[in-house]
Amino acid sequence: MGADRADDGDEADRAVTQSLPPYPSTVGHHLTHTVGAMRDVLGFRSRAMAERDLVRIHLLGPGDVYHLGHPDHFERVLLNDRDRFRKSDDFQLAFEGGLVAVEGETWQRQRDVLQPLFARDRLVDYADGMVEQIRRRCRRWTPGERIDLAAESSDLTLDVLFATLFGRELAVDGDEEIRTAASHLHHWFAPTSYPLPTWIPTPARLRFKRGKRRLQDVATDLLEEKADDPPADPSEADDLLSLLVALRESGVESEALSDDRLRDQVVTMIFAGHDTTATAISFACYALAHHPEVRDRFHAEVDTLDGPPTLDDLDDLSVTERIVTEALRCYPPVYTIPRETTTDVTMDGYRIPAGEPVWLTVDQVHTDSRFYDDPETFRPARWDGSLRERIPDFAYVPFGGGPRRCIGRRFALMEAKLALATIGREYHLAWPGTEPDDPPLLAGMTARMAPGTEFRVQSR
Repeated sequence: MGADRADDGDEADRAVTQSLPPYPSTVGHHLTHTVGAMRDVLGFRSRAMAERDLVRIHLLGPGDVYHLGHPDHFERVLLNDRDRFRKSDDFQLAFEGGLVAVEGETWQRQRDVLQPLFARDRLVDYADGMVEQIRRRCRRWTPGERIDLAAESSDLTLDVLFATLFGRELAVDGDEEIRTAASHLHHWFAPTSYPLPTWIPTPARLRFKRGKRRLQDVATDLLEEKADDPPADPSEADDLLSLLVALRESGVESEALSDDRLRDQVVTMIFAGHDTTATAISFACYALAHHPEVRDRFHAEVDTLDGPPTLDDLDDLSVTERIVTEALRCYPPVYTIPRETTTDVTMDGYRIPAGEPVWLTVDQVHTDSRFYDDPETFRPARWDGSLRERIPDFAYVPFGGGPRRCIGRRFALMEAKLALATIGREYHLAWPGTEPDDPPLLAGMTARMAPGTEFRVQSR
C-alpha cells in the first residue's frame, strides 16, 4: 500500500480540494466493481488497495464507497474527528434500537447502563459458567471422528452466551431453530446482497429477516420470564438479562431498560457475541493445526494446569493469549468498520462528500508490512516483545477503537482463551488434508470459518 497518511481534520478541511479519491487501477473499470466484490470481497479489496491507503470503489447499491486503510484514518474516524462520521442507516435497519446501531445521546444512555455489566470485576461471575458450557460441548466429541469446526465453534459460543448472559441453557443437541436463526444474523451484509439496492429481496436478506424475527420472539419470552420473577435485589441476579430487568423493577428509570430496547439488545448481543468469538476460536484451532511448533508450546503450557482452566489461570497462559491475539490479527471477524460522513471531509488531500459510506478496512491494516514483519504469516511470537508499543495505536483493532470500541471485548477474549485452553488439554484438532490449504474464510457481515470445514478429533 502507499505511504500517504491521513490528514489532520481542521487543517485538511481548510485545504479541501474538489478531487475525489481515485478508483483503483488494479481491479478493472469501476462499473465492474460490484461483480468483483460479490465474487470475493476480501480478495477484491486486497487487490484494490494494493497501491493506496484510500480508494473509491463503486457498488451498485450504495454507490461510491470510500475504503480507508491506514491507522491514521482509523484514529481520525473513530476518535479525533468522530463527530463527522456516524453509523450508517443499514445498522438501524438491521438492529433497530440496539447499542451497535444507535447514535448520540441514545447511544450514551445505553452505554452508561450496559458498560458496568462488562467491566473486569464482573467477568468473575461469567468464567465458571463459560468453562462448564465449553466442557459440556467438547464431551460430545469422539476421538477419530471428524467435526465441522465452524458449526461446533458457533454452537459453543451460543451455548456460553445464552447461559451466562441470558440465564437459559440451550439443549446441547437441540434448540436448532434458535441456532439457525442466530447463524442468519450475519447475512444482512452478505457480499451477494450488500452491493445491490436494499429493495432487492435477496435470499440472504430474507434469511436475515427470518432469523431476526425468531430471535426477537425468543427475547420477548426471556424478558417475560425474568419480569415474572425478578430478584428482590439486583445484586442477586444470576445473569446479565436478569440484572437489567431487576434494575428496572427496582426503580431505575432509563429508556435503555424498556422492553423494546432490551429486546433489541438481546438480538444485538447474539450477533456481536456469537459469530465473532466463534471465528477467533475456530481460526486459532486452524492455525494450531498448521503450525506444529506453536502447537507444541501451547500444549506444554496448558499441560501445566491442574484441571480445567479458570479465570485465575489466564494470567499464566501467555502462549494461549498470544495465539488468540495473532488469530484476531490474521483473521479479524470484524474485517470492516463502516461509517458515513456527516459533512464534507478531506483524507490524504482528497474530498469525501457528506452522506457517503466510509469503510475502515481492518484486514488491510492488520496485514500491512509497514507495521508487521512477514504480515501474512501466523506467528504468535511477534507479540512477545514491545510490538504493541512500536505499532500505531490503531494498527491492531479487532474490536474497533475510540469511545465505541466493542463493549464486550473482555468477555470475548476471556471466552476465546478459556475455550482454547479447555480444548487443548484434552484434544488436538487435526487438519485432515496432507498440505496446508488456503484459510476457509467466508465473509459476510463478519468473517467466519466456512461451514463444512472439517477437523479430525485426536485425543492427547
